Amino acid sequence: MDDHGLKRRPLVIIGLGNELLSDDGVGIRVVRELRKRPVRGDAVIEELSVGGFPLLEYITGFERCIIIDAVVTGRHPPGTAYRFVQGGDPVPFSMTSSHQIDLAQILSLAALMGWDLPRTLTVYGIEAADITTFCDACTEEVSRAIPLVVGAVCSELETDGNSVQKHPGEWQILAEAIEARFSTEHV
Repeated sequence: MDDHGLKRRPLVIIGLGNELLSDDGVGIRVVRELRKRPVRGDAVIEELSVGGFPLLEYITGFERCIIIDAVVTGRHPPGTAYRFVQGGDPVPFSMTSSHQIDLAQILSLAALMGWDLPRTLTVYGIEAADITTFCDACTEEVSRAIPLVVGAVCSELETDGNSVQKHPGEWQILAEAIEARFSTEHV
């Protein structure tokens, strides 16, 4: 139950992106692969092309939320898979422009406004190589990371999230991504 006595739904898994812009569609491709597996029956699985405030509509009222999306950090090679587990309370922020708002800022603002946010939010990101070319497929590097992220999400679901709670509030590189890339580059 939430603070207002309403029953929360257990889990939402959201794949974000635009599948017509090459790697930007990787989140959608991951959730499509998840649908082919025996995922928890109480999970709501969404494919969304929204960001910012409209995303709140899809995550409120859930106990847990898993989001999968393309990321562009420029710090790691394309195809690097990341995981972030939202720690405790969102950190307050200062916003200078609505065009600069990101997921952490949206969650902070929603918490300040008293929205019914998930108690646990995990984000899986895959470093994109190309998010601007009109193409209905991901690049090769990003495509190779899809099974890794699908496996990581399935592991999280099997352990009810306990396997990812070790480092809340910080981005982690999924170790298997590094090992997979190393083994394919040195064969």
